[in-house]
Amino acid sequence: MKRTIATALALAATATAFIPAARAQDYACAAPAHAPFAGAPDLQPLRQFATGAGVAVAVIDTGVAPSPELPHLRAGQDFVDPASPDPLFDCDSHGTVVAGIIAGQTIGVAPGASVISIRQTSAHYRSRDETEFAGSLATLAAAIHNALDQGARVINISVVSCLPPEVAPRVDLAVVEEALARAETQGAVVIAAAGNASDTCGQGFTVVPAHFPTVIAVGARADAHTVASYSISAPGPEVSADGAVPLALASDGSGWAAGTRGARGEVAPYVGTSFAAPRVAGAVALLLERYPRLSPSQVRELVYAAAEPRGGALDAGRLISHLPPDDVPASDPIVILPAAGAASSAPGKWWVALPLAALVAAASLVRRR
Repeated sequence: MKRTIATALALAATATAFIPAARAQDYACAAPAHAPFAGAPDLQPLRQFATGAGVAVAVIDTGVAPSPELPHLRAGQDFVDPASPDPLFDCDSHGTVVAGIIAGQTIGVAPGASVISIRQTSAHYRSRDETEFAGSLATLAAAIHNALDQGARVINISVVSCLPPEVAPRVDLAVVEEALARAETQGAVVIAAAGNASDTCGQGFTVVPAHFPTVIAVGARADAHTVASYSISAPGPEVSADGAVPLALASDGSGWAAGTRGARGEVAPYVGTSFAAPRVAGAVALLLERYPRLSPSQVRELVYAAAEPRGGALDAGRLISHLPPDDVPASDPIVILPAAGAASSAPGKWWVALPLAALVAAASLVRRR
């Protein structure tokens, strides 16, 4: 399912008059299409090295529904409906899918990690009041701060603000920059969906927060060899993961779902960069369990090094098997100076060179014969 990217459509007279949205690529009140459990990939080889235990992952999204598959789920703040907060309610069938990819006991990359649900956007609530419930850059920044207040080491943001080239230079992004700077200082790794191309967002648009330099932007792959055609390119190093979710946690908290069900009963599968990003977030949680002292910049360095060239496909096993960068203690530079008044002994040893030269010449004559 290609999810619609919330985009700034109108040009404002001034930058301050333009307030872009930062929203999940979601549907209003989506009903999960329940499906029987059809097996899961074998994750045991990966889990013998790490499970993400002790690592808190914040999911800034549409909410996460409680499930037996998410035993380490806890509530963060609700920026969608502050009057009646419920961050553990997912009407859009989006945040629950993301959380299941990260830490689901059966299909999750890092089942030992804890999940902090921070509800920042919802298509259902947008239909009630576009201004109050849409999910703005201000609430996105506030959600990042809340994740840090809750002790998150990894922050997954599968929400986007897509800015056209003629609009992006006029938008004040300071509030998001400040939140991301705090995350960097506090040691939290930020991972975001790269965005899905649509009629309102395309290559060359600025995608917030994915295009910030301290954010790992994750594109979607169509298969093992191809980046999906809908995946927006990020300006930094390429990182990508599978964008399709054949079987996800149902957002009503009961069982599994193969997608969302439309008004006529049709099933739209879960597909998009929204679901590629949590695969990388889960892999980073594994990495931080093994090497908890890694800084965000060191994590990014390892992620970019582990990603395959030409497309950036990232394998969690390859990432956690990378050796972490060593801390090199600072030391004074070594300076070599010639000794004062010293004389070379080379001129007095000219006689050593003559026999050697003769031997070389003789050997050359022998070879020519």
